[in-house]
Amino acid sequence: MKQYPSRMGVGASSILLILVVVSLTLFASLALIQARSDAALTQRTAASTAAYYDADARAQNMLAALDDALMRNEPPESVEGVTKQEDGTYAFSVDSEDGHALNVVVDVSGGRCSVLNYRYESAEQWTGQNAGTLWQGG
Repeated sequence: MKQYPSRMGVGASSILLILVVVSLTLFASLALIQARSDAALTQRTAASTAAYYDADARAQNMLAALDDALMRNEPPESVEGVTKQEDGTYAFSVDSEDGHALNVVVDVSGGRCSVLNYRYESAEQWTGQNAGTLWQGG
């Protein structure tokens, strides 16, 4: 049998093998970076969720204390942290470990408290950046 010379030499197959190894290494490093990023995000989400539920439990305890005060015919301000608003409602805030606060507004008419507003908000004041003059086009 007559053997035909290979048109593709050793150099082309080596280059192809190097490209495959480099691309697999790149994909492996990207997968590792994404896995670390996902793990960090999961830890932050778990910490934030735990902080929310901790603040929620303390707010529910304050609501129970407010109900107890109303049952004993005491003013709602007798519960520590509860303040009267201008519109006749009462409000209190429970701080969280992650820089948020659970703000609760209740109505105490009728001898029992009913929740009007229950918001988990950032406790820090938002400040905008002064970017100077905006481009007006043209």
